Amino acid sequence: MSTSVPDKELGKRTYRYLALSAFLVVFDFVYGLFAHGVESAYMTFAFLIPLVLGVLPCLAFRILPEAAPAAFRPWRMGFSTLIVGFLLHGVFDIYGSPSSLVPVFFWAGGILLFAGLALYVAGLFQKRAKTPNA
Repeated sequence: MSTSVPDKELGKRTYRYLALSAFLVVFDFVYGLFAHGVESAYMTFAFLIPLVLGVLPCLAFRILPEAAPAAFRPWRMGFSTLIVGFLLHGVFDIYGSPSSLVPVFFWAGGILLFAGLALYVAGLFQKRAKTPNA
């Protein structure tokens, strides 16, 4: 059972993602205080992105095979882009004006997440091809 990064580093990342989720909950609360009772589901549920796309993969990498570091970069950029998109969509919902550019964040985040997953799978196949058959 090997991982791409040591368990200590995975633990640090897990705590960072949990802290980011807590920050987003507090951010939604504080922003809601100044929003005059208007709420947005995008702003409220933005905390789920680092939980689902950050903490769960960190926990899964304790048992999954080793991944290339190049796979982590687009994955982290993807969920960071999704967080920004959710927050912007929430701000525009609360403000009351739609924006045609917000969906670009969702598409870009999805493409980056897919690229990170594809690089992870490609790295697994590449690693399997390099190991000699016993």
